[in-house]
Amino acid sequence: MTMFRLNFRIAVRNLLKNKAYAAINIAGLSLGLTAFILLLLYMNHERSYDEWSPGLENVYQVRERHDFSSPDNQERWQDFVDSRAAALLGSKVPSITYATRVDNNWDNEASSVRPERGEPQLVKGLLDADENFFRVFPYVFVWGDPVSALKKPGTVVLKQATALRLFGTDRVLGKTVRLFRWRTDPGQALTVTGVIKEPKGPQSLAMSGILRTGNRDKDPDRPAASTYCAVYVRTRPAADTSALAKTVSRVYLEHRKWLFAARKISWKAYRAKGNYAGMKLLPLKQVHANPPFGENWLEKLKPLLVISVFLFLISVINFVNLATAQSVQRAKEVGVKKVLGVYRRQLVLQFLLEAGLQAFLALFVCIALVELLLPAFNAHFGVSLTFWHHPDIASLCLQLLLAFVLVSLLAGLYPALVLANYDPVRVLKGSYEHGLKGLRLRNALVIFQFVISVSFIIAMGVMQMQMNFMTHRNLGFEKAHLINLRTNYSEDFAERLRRIPGVESVSTTTQVLGNTFNVPEEITYKGRKINLSTVTVSMDALSALKVRAVSGRLFSPNFKQDTINSVVINEQAAKLIGPNPVGQAYDVLSEKEKNTFRIIGVIADYHYDGFDKPVLPTVYKVTALGGTSSTNNLLLRIAAGNQQAVLARVAAEWKRMYPDFPVRYFPVADAFEQVMQADIRLKNLTAVFSVLSVVLSLLGLFALSTFTARRRTREIAVRKVLGATDLQIVSMLNRSFVVLIIAANLVAWPVAYLLMARWLSGYAYRIDVPLFPFAAATVLSVLVCLLTVSIQAGRAAQADPVKALKYE
Repeated sequence: MTMFRLNFRIAVRNLLKNKAYAAINIAGLSLGLTAFILLLLYMNHERSYDEWSPGLENVYQVRERHDFSSPDNQERWQDFVDSRAAALLGSKVPSITYATRVDNNWDNEASSVRPERGEPQLVKGLLDADENFFRVFPYVFVWGDPVSALKKPGTVVLKQATALRLFGTDRVLGKTVRLFRWRTDPGQALTVTGVIKEPKGPQSLAMSGILRTGNRDKDPDRPAASTYCAVYVRTRPAADTSALAKTVSRVYLEHRKWLFAARKISWKAYRAKGNYAGMKLLPLKQVHANPPFGENWLEKLKPLLVISVFLFLISVINFVNLATAQSVQRAKEVGVKKVLGVYRRQLVLQFLLEAGLQAFLALFVCIALVELLLPAFNAHFGVSLTFWHHPDIASLCLQLLLAFVLVSLLAGLYPALVLANYDPVRVLKGSYEHGLKGLRLRNALVIFQFVISVSFIIAMGVMQMQMNFMTHRNLGFEKAHLINLRTNYSEDFAERLRRIPGVESVSTTTQVLGNTFNVPEEITYKGRKINLSTVTVSMDALSALKVRAVSGRLFSPNFKQDTINSVVINEQAAKLIGPNPVGQAYDVLSEKEKNTFRIIGVIADYHYDGFDKPVLPTVYKVTALGGTSSTNNLLLRIAAGNQQAVLARVAAEWKRMYPDFPVRYFPVADAFEQVMQADIRLKNLTAVFSVLSVVLSLLGLFALSTFTARRRTREIAVRKVLGATDLQIVSMLNRSFVVLIIAANLVAWPVAYLLMARWLSGYAYRIDVPLFPFAAATVLSVLVCLLTVSIQAGRAAQADPVKALKYE
């Protein structure tokens, strides 16, 4: 204990004696730890989905493989399934005790709710379900009974926050609300039969209340008809998951074959096309980590994870280089202690204690930085993380303790071993260079630091150029002054809006940036089967979007046939159909009839989604044959000028027509910004980490240049005595470091190229990997190296050679 107190005092004195080095070490480690802890908080949050109740262990989400509404018209394991699955699995699979049907939460759509003696409010997350919902999900009821809450249609169970928002209290049993799902909905009265607690933890099934209207109680009668919704099941405890999976697959395939037979569709022909029908159960705890479309949370986190790991490594390397650069000052101390009988193990522990003290101080600084950066981090990832109010603070503290130990060992072990291995005889004679080994390792660490820094700079440059490419790319339509009202098309309401001064056009489509609904369709053209996407539009929608006609014409009210069987296709579809498609006809076969359509025009491809997705081969129809008339997009083209005044009049007209449903709209230009947001955030993060990595690398370079200057003190003195100028000495010291930086660039170029080529491959529309960021990163890294090293080299060159040689 006495030895520990002594070593602790020495560690504190050394920190106070070398304040600049200590501050650099602590700052570097705190930055690396900050990135680590932010990632730790986020990963803990993402892994805690659907762990709010032990009763969820036996709850599963049903996934079905189909192509309905998939972004690329390909079969996917989707979370909205044929509603028949609930009754099918509940009756045919013995291990399943309950199954429930729940509404799809389409883009977190809002419904209008008007409480007793209150104004209508838009509420997101009100889901329609059948009576088994609370038999599957074990929510805790504050008021009401889970068994009888949804026993009758026309009932609703609210979360506490929703009840407080609507009524100002959670004591609302027996009160009624009127629900409006869309603007022309006459509404349905619902009686509040329960209030549930907000679970302590994130949930994959985001909802603000569960209602039972009766719409989810029945399945379609006709085999050709289908209703899609989410289905969840509860199984018996300790059910054999392997046997359960086989049973579910067998039952589903038997049912699917029966449906095909009833619809007189060949099962063999369906499979011959490469289709694969299937159904599986996904444990609820895995739902959040396995979204049907897009990347899961771990994939989204990978770029930041890699960046944070590299920043942490740079900070550790920086610590090692600074510690070894100071080793000359500690050499005599080590020599004297060894002569007095101190063991090597004791010296290692002493220097590890010093590293641990700095890591401990860095941990405190990093906690303050975490609290400072959490609001921005939460906004970036759309979460609500806290540090001091973490739901499992004990586990978090244990993770921080392990991180502290890991940092102390990684940062302190090598310098401790270097210092403890000094030869006391040589050191006490004043010969340090023979005791200072590992110069090659330190050079390698500097190269590694700059490989990371140069890679970051290149990545930032490539990302910026890709962002510029996407920002300035022609979208194929005019997004400015285009407003999307989230509602279906009504000719009466559209005509009222057209009378408002400043409204140039009113139209609708199922395909526009921010809200797209593609319906797959197989056409027969000259005996060939071609798969296309079908988009329903109003007569003037393509004109309102200001898309460019490549050949033929757009829809026009002057041609009555346009509302019957005329279609317009895009360039991607034209490539599949063949040359000169205008005037050609194709057939669409259904179970009962054949519809023939004639192509009247070809339009240029326009973007309706992110640049990571290609534009699909698409056919545009005014007719509803084979398509859908439910668009939920009402497009207003507004004249440039006083846009807010026009929108105010639009909102007033809406309220006059639909007083029970508040208006919702967004500029299509904002939807484009939303599509770009994730890429912009990644670029900004890369820029921030690039600056931090360069700064930390320069500190490491400064430390190594200090170490080199001290190691070569007598050589520099001899050169000066023999007539070398200050500039020659500065050039000599710079030369070795420029070689290191060039070596780092040679390693960084292929690494950065491969990483950026892979990142760019995620975009359907992208630039080639450019040369400019590579050249710029090389020039910048060499310049900052020369500037940093020259400062220390200048000091060494101006030192008095007499002081270095007077004892020789």
